[in-house]
Amino acid sequence: MARKSFVFTVIVCLTLAAVVLGACTQSTPQPTPAPQKTTEPSAPQETTEPPAPPSTEVQKLILGTTTSTYDSGLLDYILPDFEKAYNAKVEVISLGTGQAIQLGKDGDADVLLVHSRRQEDAFMNEGHGTRREDVMYNDFIIVGPADDPAGIRGMRKAPRAMEKLATTESTFISRGDDSGTHNKENVLWKEAGIDSFGKWYVSAGQGMGAVLTMAEEQQAYTLSDRATYLAMTLEGLKLEILVEGDPILFNPYGVLAVNPDKNPNIKGELANQFIDWLISVPVQEKIGTFGIAEFGAPLFVPDSQPYRDAQTLASPGDTALKVSGKVAQAMAWTEAEVKAMQTIDVEAENSKGEKETYTGVPFTALLTLAAPQSDATTLLLMADDGYTVEIPLADVQACANCIVSFRSEGGFTSRMPGFPKNTTVKGLIEIQVK
Repeated sequence: MARKSFVFTVIVCLTLAAVVLGACTQSTPQPTPAPQKTTEPSAPQETTEPPAPPSTEVQKLILGTTTSTYDSGLLDYILPDFEKAYNAKVEVISLGTGQAIQLGKDGDADVLLVHSRRQEDAFMNEGHGTRREDVMYNDFIIVGPADDPAGIRGMRKAPRAMEKLATTESTFISRGDDSGTHNKENVLWKEAGIDSFGKWYVSAGQGMGAVLTMAEEQQAYTLSDRATYLAMTLEGLKLEILVEGDPILFNPYGVLAVNPDKNPNIKGELANQFIDWLISVPVQEKIGTFGIAEFGAPLFVPDSQPYRDAQTLASPGDTALKVSGKVAQAMAWTEAEVKAMQTIDVEAENSKGEKETYTGVPFTALLTLAAPQSDATTLLLMADDGYTVEIPLADVQACANCIVSFRSEGGFTSRMPGFPKNTTVKGLIEIQVK
């Protein structure tokens, strides 16, 4: 009897267990899997940019940079592309170049983007960096109030303009922060023979944007990089460009990888990937478009070695003159093509102040071929040594005797009868419409 009772109990328990398990299984029905599509593997695509790293973790890159790349808006324009492609977050520390370089010396940055070649070379020679590459350039300008009480407007030599500011004791706002701009200012004072300063000289110890604001508030003069100045005109800055185009005002930028031996947290590999990306042709081309929509010309000119190499391959050295910027059709000609155009003879002063006859092609003919846009207002003439000068477009269009003259040694010179002497540009290679 006991055996039968035991068997009956086991059967009941097993039956109940089966019921419970069945109920549990039915309470969580699983969806029917959707059929999976099958596709052929895609072929790898070629790219001129370095490949993105395989890491799935967001990497942080610390970039120590001059204020001009930040204040101008360039970094906001290009860095999101790097962050997306490399699954990285770039932490930007914007300082004067001297302070940015010190950041690298202290091992507190992975990579630097600065503009003081003397300091950059010293950084590399002292072993603080492992790599330096050219990136881009623009130029410095001397700006001041529209009424220009010191009378420096249009002066061709920047050191002479600085000398005049000192002798007239016109208020000058200096960066005073060991930045690339401050270093260039010191070069200009030295070239001008000025080594003592009075109350007219104000050392601000501030970035470029703050110094431009101070100069406007005090109706003073200052030295600025062109990019930051132009960006701030969009915010209402009224200071005007008074001196520009002197080759001494050339302003190149370089990128440097900080030596990872300084700090185990320095991301040497990511820094080099950033450099490879920054100097690659596609990124350089994007840098070359920054500012065109607002100002009719780029705020920075691409100048990395890969970009220069690509330009050499694309243009095997025979383009002698081009018209670019706010035009319906950008134009480029060889010297022979320019000389084959219809020419005129004009009389203009030579370097000795004597009248001389020159042969060349009228500016009006070249501009007609390029067709400036209706909102264009200015021509920027650029020489092969970096010298530039701006002239009102309407004045040139109204000048029948303004020509691109032929030089006996090859190349071109602008001849502008009735215009200031600084509009005579020897080695003219480009006419930018702005």
